[in-house]
Amino acid sequence: MRLPTQSDFAGQAVVSITSPAIGPLTHAVLLLHGIGDTIAPFTALAKNLNLPRAVVIAVQAPQPMPFDLGGFQWGDDVVFSKDPASGEEVLSPDAEFNKARLYLDNVIRNVLERKCGFMPAENVILWGYGQGAMVALDMAACKFNLCAVVSVGGWIPGFVKPRDIIDLPRSTSVLLCGGDKNSAVTNEKVRQAEQLFKECRRVKFDMNGDLMPRNKQEMAPILRFLLRILIADDLATQGLS
Repeated sequence: MRLPTQSDFAGQAVVSITSPAIGPLTHAVLLLHGIGDTIAPFTALAKNLNLPRAVVIAVQAPQPMPFDLGGFQWGDDVVFSKDPASGEEVLSPDAEFNKARLYLDNVIRNVLERKCGFMPAENVILWGYGQGAMVALDMAACKFNLCAVVSVGGWIPGFVKPRDIIDLPRSTSVLLCGGDKNSAVTNEKVRQAEQLFKECRRVKFDMNGDLMPRNKQEMAPILRFLLRILIADDLATQGLS
């Protein structure tokens, strides 16, 4: 296993790469931004995380937003849905992700696995926000047995059909995060994920809606989840796993 470089992704994907803070390289954490965003905020997040043993790769979505809105999206097309509160048509993150599946399949299989020696089920973690979180869950349900997924404000996409899902229950460890008020991550959506994945935990932030963690207290459960995976070998050696 070796550290990926920008040249590995040339012509494949737009990424930023943050090397492990300390320790031997054991995992790759892919950060997937929300709809209409770029890799810039998650590049800053990657540097602030300072994770041991993990290369953190912010991946830019493949589809530019239409109508000169700026930013990028993961959906095959933009989807609008009716806001239950206002009744207005609003941009929905719940789209079909056929193009994103191919794009991330190439990143994981051709770059991380074949070029760099990572094994998806053992070494690859996806952390997504909003639409990026939905893509992460879609990949874990329909494409790869991954090591883990951190989903902030995401759920199993509505376009996923039972025939798409393979090898139930999926072995990927999943952490579902959202606000404790007006969250789109409803109890029903959590139950759906729990039916698909062998390990599925839920975290509620003290916030209105579903934002990325804003402070150390909100970030703590995500870091505990990740560090439990990243230092699993040490814990096993000490008899603490």
